[in-house]
Amino acid sequence: MKTILLKIGKKFKLFYAILVSKRIRNKKLSLGINIKEKRKERIIISLTSFPKRYNTLDICIKSLMFQTMKADKIILYLSTDAGYQNIPEKIRILEKYGLTIKYGYENLMPHKKYFYAMQEYPNDIIITADDDLIYDKNLIKDLWKSYKKNPSVISARRCHLMQACNGKILPYNNWLFEYKKQRYPSHQLFSTNGAGTLFPPHSLPAEAFKSEQIKELCLKADDVWIKFMLLKSNVKVFWVKSHHIMPIVIPNTQEQALYFSNKGENINDFYISAMETFTGIYLSEFCTI
Repeated sequence: MKTILLKIGKKFKLFYAILVSKRIRNKKLSLGINIKEKRKERIIISLTSFPKRYNTLDICIKSLMFQTMKADKIILYLSTDAGYQNIPEKIRILEKYGLTIKYGYENLMPHKKYFYAMQEYPNDIIITADDDLIYDKNLIKDLWKSYKKNPSVISARRCHLMQACNGKILPYNNWLFEYKKQRYPSHQLFSTNGAGTLFPPHSLPAEAFKSEQIKELCLKADDVWIKFMLLKSNVKVFWVKSHHIMPIVIPNTQEQALYFSNKGENINDFYISAMETFTGIYLSEFCTI
């Protein structure tokens, strides 16, 4: 019975995702960024993508444009091997409505969604997003409200609670996923930053932007790298409450998703071990619950 219910649940989620994708794609476009309000700290949405996701990328970006509170910039960072000429017209046309496309960057894989924006806009707020998700219309507003209450921490839509036993961090798959009970900033919360995370200016230390170390230690796991960098800076994580923690996944986007290999093949555990050795920071020391 449980297996049958799980299958029904998956089919319903897929059907719903298809409906929402069509609605967003067909919705009339208007300017998707803020031009009315001058903010002391601009809100920059930063994401990255690659050619195999281009066919559905417009859905993701439009969901970021249809926000109740507009970002000041929405920037798509592309690597050198993803030239502008390869971008389909349905993505290019979004430049008329506020999208900024930047290309020619070193391919740091998922790290591109924060790495360049934080260096180019160091005094602004950076919100990270993934290219395979449909975001709730109140994402920016909710993250902004959290930031105003907790300006020295990062505000994340989706967090896991790290778990330890006998002084050692447990495998990633044994953590408490999408944890909802922690209602104050904590080092024990592990943000999954593609679901929507707000980083205040200067949240990460200078070491976070050493690309050679990223490539050597943690290339495919940006969330792991960021967690250790936050701990280095003594920056805590706060979970921003929402009805749906995980944004809707756009259909036909998961064939190349790093999430499944990192989680299913226990690759995150490999990266965590490497980062503990490299930094001398042990995650178990922050597990109190």
